[in-house]
Amino acid sequence: MTRLAEPLAELLGPPPTDRRELWIVDATLIPVHDQQRAAKSKNYRHSVNAQILCRARHRRVVAVKDAWPGNRNDNVVFRETLQKTLPDHPRPSGDGGYRGRDRIRTPRRGLDGRLIKDRTYRRFRKRCAVAEHTIARLKDHQILRQRRRRGEAVNHAVAGVAALHNLKIDIP
Repeated sequence: MTRLAEPLAELLGPPPTDRRELWIVDATLIPVHDQQRAAKSKNYRHSVNAQILCRARHRRVVAVKDAWPGNRNDNVVFRETLQKTLPDHPRPSGDGGYRGRDRIRTPRRGLDGRLIKDRTYRRFRKRCAVAEHTIARLKDHQILRQRRRRGEAVNHAVAGVAALHNLKIDIP
């Protein structure tokens, strides 16, 4: 699988330009041994933070960008990776980790800072669950659990698994 990771990563291709689609962005921590690439984070000893953008309707992965050290905030990683490549798309949705980012729709909050739990919030939660389920399916692959990726191989592995996920969705 190591030799196939880079060609599979190229299958993902550029993100589509349809502005009517609802996109959801979320981050995940992927454990790695590479000390130069990773950092200590809350879930694993050493991990990287990978941003994944998926389309809500099909659970299809739209874009995956370079992984950053695992102790970086989701906001910072999004600003430096996905936001620069998706300048014309109207605001994807994201969870509470993207609070304060004007380019991402997050749950509404009241004047006291607490979430407003109304019908809109319930719909928002269901949409964000799509991204969580997609990431869970990506992390089922052994290549992302082995922790043996070094350098750029982490990025190729995540993009390759995302391309395989998209192929699996496309086949009826």
